[in-house]
Amino acid sequence: MLQDIYYSRKSNKAVQVISQCQIIPEGTDAICFQELTGEFGVFVVGKELFFQNYHKQGKGMDLTDRGRENTRTREEKEEYDSDISGILRFLDADTYKEKMKVLEGMKDKLDDRLLNNMAVSLDLTIDDGVDGYSFLMSELKIRSRFEGR
Repeated sequence: MLQDIYYSRKSNKAVQVISQCQIIPEGTDAICFQELTGEFGVFVVGKELFFQNYHKQGKGMDLTDRGRENTRTREEKEEYDSDISGILRFLDADTYKEKMKVLEGMKDKLDDRLLNNMAVSLDLTIDDGVDGYSFLMSELKIRSRFEGR
């Protein structure tokens, strides 16, 4: 069950199961899962409630669910794919200088969500009112000075 993908019965949005757990002090069996769209929120819900609201693809679906497609337009899909590939290049970069190049290349496409995800990967927090791009670039420049020593 770990890392299995389930789909909301209402919106058909995908979530990934992170772990099975218990809610204390009651000891209720629960599921910890993460959304695979939007803000990628992480949630814990009772096991029974989880299975009432989520299903595996192909199980428990009626014909209207099978015909439902992602509601993103082609442009939104391309932009989303570009965002994902950009953040993956950032995460996969081996050096801070490489991360700086990726960040520079994405400058026009960055939004608060992407900047926050990049900051989290560096164990940083972008405060409200701070220019996230400049903050990350500054931090990467500082870290690159000490890289390889």
